[in-house]
Amino acid sequence: MVRIEEILDTEEISSTQSRIIWIARFSWAFVAMEIILISFTLPLFAEIFSLNQIQQGILASAVLLGDIAGAVIFGRLSDVVGRRPVFQISLIWYSLFTALTALSTGFYDLLAYRFLAGVGLGGMLVVDPALLSEFLPPRKRGMLMVSMDLFWPVGSLIALALAYVFLEIGGGNWRALFLAAAFPAFIVALFRLYVPESPFYLAKKGYLDRASEVLKRLTGRNIDPRTIEFAVEEKGSFNELFSHYGRRALAMLFAWSALNYTYYGLFLWLPQVFNVVALYGNIWLYLTLAFLFQVPGYVSAMILVERWGRKKTLVTYLFMSGVTGIVMAAATRDVVVFTLAAIAVSFFNLGAWGAVYPFTSELFPTKLRGKAFGVAEGFGKFIAVLGPIVFGVLFQLTGNVTTPLLATMAVAVVGSLATHILAPETKGMVFD
Repeated sequence: MVRIEEILDTEEISSTQSRIIWIARFSWAFVAMEIILISFTLPLFAEIFSLNQIQQGILASAVLLGDIAGAVIFGRLSDVVGRRPVFQISLIWYSLFTALTALSTGFYDLLAYRFLAGVGLGGMLVVDPALLSEFLPPRKRGMLMVSMDLFWPVGSLIALALAYVFLEIGGGNWRALFLAAAFPAFIVALFRLYVPESPFYLAKKGYLDRASEVLKRLTGRNIDPRTIEFAVEEKGSFNELFSHYGRRALAMLFAWSALNYTYYGLFLWLPQVFNVVALYGNIWLYLTLAFLFQVPGYVSAMILVERWGRKKTLVTYLFMSGVTGIVMAAATRDVVVFTLAAIAVSFFNLGAWGAVYPFTSELFPTKLRGKAFGVAEGFGKFIAVLGPIVFGVLFQLTGNVTTPLLATMAVAVVGSLATHILAPETKGMVFD
């Protein structure tokens, strides 16, 4: 008898696995593109539909609310009907409602379309990483999963390019923008037909012949279905997660909450903020620089988590994103300093995202790891919804962007200090 993990644990990545990885990477880029796209249209929607700052914040958060619903619905569905059908349905769902956004005639139907597009994105956020992880060699799984996250800033840059073409050059043609944003996802959906069902899911359901065929595609090895053993992991409980590892669970929640709140609270408002602050110059150039520096921030954190440590990298990058964000808030009358600070925030905030995944993974034993990530993702997304809304409320109450920027980025400082106090260094940690 041989376990699926042992069959997949090869030295080399096969051509089939490589294609699946690239399909997942580009799909991940479209998730980021869709989430950040609304930020470029907020000023235009505010003018067309007479929206105040609170309504803009709610609109920015609509896709995040949809994410939460989609993660629950599609996550459960993937355990019933399989990973592959949900892998396809969630992308087509998101593409359809992104395209339908172009038909919006007012605030409420626009809000509904953004929420429904978010439902598809929520499915992708849950199913895409789960499915990809079940195709990869265990010894290389962590590195390859992190490489998928590198395509998040790529998606932000794609959103920026589309917004520039249709809003700046195209004279505010937001309807064409959403149609254009939906089209590449339909193309990727065709490529996703290449991706087979998870061998883990097939084995779990008793379809060993089909699992053997998929494993042959992935590894090139002929596997006798009768020799496949599906390993069921030891189950842990939520009670154990919080009773035996309470400080670590609390540290995890502080880290994920601070990251989600600051990333979505800031970046979904960043084009609007630049519209207010940039009294001269080209805001598209400033935004491009801010998004470009997310890539080296992420790469540097990937290196430092191995050389320096998971906790130290996460805490430092999260703390520095808060400090540089506070500098942004203090420099709203100086566009050069403000832009440099925005670039630094992008660098450090995405670097913190690069560190939080290995940090969270190593805080808990294997039997609790899945539950820990589920709690982190779910609670983090709930907090993410509050970020853009609270920013909008403070913006409307004060009439300036300084106060909401200070309030948003101070959360990163608090989160970093709490994580530093509560969590151990996880690099090299061994569980009894």
